[in-house]
Amino acid sequence: MKHLFTAAAAAALTLGATGCGNKSPEGGQPGTNNTFTISAPSGTASSMTAPTIKQDTDRTIELTVKANKEFDGKKVELKVEAPKGLHASVKPDNVDLAAGQEQKIQLIVHAEKDAPAGEHTIKVTGTPGKGSATTDNVKVKVEANNASGTGSDNKNTVTIDLPTGVALTNKAVKREASETVELTLKGGSGFTGKKVTVKAEHDPKIKVELKPASADLTANGEAKVQMVVTPAKDAPTGEQTIRVTATPDAGTAAVREVKVKVE
Repeated sequence: MKHLFTAAAAAALTLGATGCGNKSPEGGQPGTNNTFTISAPSGTASSMTAPTIKQDTDRTIELTVKANKEFDGKKVELKVEAPKGLHASVKPDNVDLAAGQEQKIQLIVHAEKDAPAGEHTIKVTGTPGKGSATTDNVKVKVEANNASGTGSDNKNTVTIDLPTGVALTNKAVKREASETVELTLKGGSGFTGKKVTVKAEHDPKIKVELKPASADLTANGEAKVQMVVTPAKDAPTGEQTIRVTATPDAGTAAVREVKVKVE
């Protein structure tokens, strides 16, 4: 019975460890409470659940930098290493971290149009003012633009167009003020999806309203959607990415990244 209990306890411990999210080893002074970690969503630890990025698009992943109760490293510098075909950056690239505190950062990944399809690992390293650095490995999965069989020869598609100035540069938005970006939904010549629902993913301190949030679209038709962007008074300054997805009743969703500059 004693041996059975020991085996069961070991199995329980193993399951507990497996259930943890994607978190770096401790940086700072490992073996003490003067440490910090970098954590990514649990799905980024596995090739089975890694977030997908289509070629020639961006994806934003929220990470957490967390200090233990005696951490005194203060400023943590952040850098990123990405494999060939991917470009990655973190915003902000440094954080002031008090003991017991956590800060959210954004990992922005761009897959080039010829990025190799499949799983890739991005390394995010945090270096404190005192003590050792730590690195978190974030897995992503690159998909070819025609991976779902909806290449450029497939006319049953929907696209999202932006004004030229917004597509090429960051639109400036002041904190606690609103700016509107007009999106244009376009149906392909064989589009049969009819109703298209639009949603946006963004930093939680930026409010985004889509007016309307859905539109009826015909083959070769267009529909305008007003995207109203309002950063909160404590929204992070600098470049921010809003990921807009248009999902038709039938067919593949279209995704477009809209970059704004919070001032």
